Amino acid sequence: MNSIVLLGFVVLLHTFWSIPAAGKIVDKIVAQVNNEIITLSELEQAMKYLRTSAGGPATPDNEAYRRQTLDMLIDRKLAKEEAKRYGMTVPEKELRKALDDIKQRNGFADDEALKRALAKDGMTMEQLRQQLTEQIQLDRLMAVLVKEKPKVTEADIKRFYEANYTTPENRVHVKIIALPVAADATPEQQEEIRAKAEQALIAAQKGEDFDKLIQEYSKPGPGMPGGDLGFIRQADLDPKFFEFLANLKPGEVVPLKTPQGFQIIKLIETKMNQVVGLDEVRPQIVQILEREQMLKFFSEQMKDARKRALIKIML
Repeated sequence: MNSIVLLGFVVLLHTFWSIPAAGKIVDKIVAQVNNEIITLSELEQAMKYLRTSAGGPATPDNEAYRRQTLDMLIDRKLAKEEAKRYGMTVPEKELRKALDDIKQRNGFADDEALKRALAKDGMTMEQLRQQLTEQIQLDRLMAVLVKEKPKVTEADIKRFYEANYTTPENRVHVKIIALPVAADATPEQQEEIRAKAEQALIAAQKGEDFDKLIQEYSKPGPGMPGGDLGFIRQADLDPKFFEFLANLKPGEVVPLKTPQGFQIIKLIETKMNQVVGLDEVRPQIVQILEREQMLKFFSEQMKDARKRALIKIML
């Protein structure tokens, strides 16, 4: 009988609420907004995650984009003050939910585990709470101030595609049956879920319809993706995990145990050293461009706030 085995690979899909990797950046102040500052590490993290959060290409490393990102961070600091003027607050319950989402997505059992991970990247829990608060306030203020609906043309989409998607890349298409295990699950509950994963694995390896098995067994959630994930880029996966998937044969089914639970993975297809087609990435491009337009509209609305503010750029 096949059994669920432990594979030491964890999917690292980049999302906006992923724990940012500060690396070895030497922090310095790059801007002052009234009584608040923006550091180099904040800027570098924002540049890295702004576009990858929407599933787009890697952030370009040039001065124009650096300044554009800094302007966005300045607006976020101003939005914090404007939100106070509008009486917008972030209740502790809402902030707690955002923190819980981060823990689930990254496989942290409790606050202490999250604190330890943050410490490794030079961050504190209070800094993370502050970032989350500012982002929630920014989103709410944008909803109030931005009345114009973003309009993305076909020409816009093609320009963005040609500028960002013409380099060949490696991708894998996978389908996943996800069976999460709660952090506080009892040994009996863990065994029950393991048994279900065992059943799903055996059925899949016997050739039963994988899509039907997904409907029957899969319970995806934060940090535990499931269903048809489509093609995933090599850059969006842990290198060892991508290598593991790339060495599978199309149609092969394998089990995976992660801190979040059990997954049954089926490799559908690999595409190596190929340029992604426009139709395949069109939804992501539209999402990126709409977000950029929203930020541009919002920046226009924030002009008065900028005039009132003391802003110093030290980039």
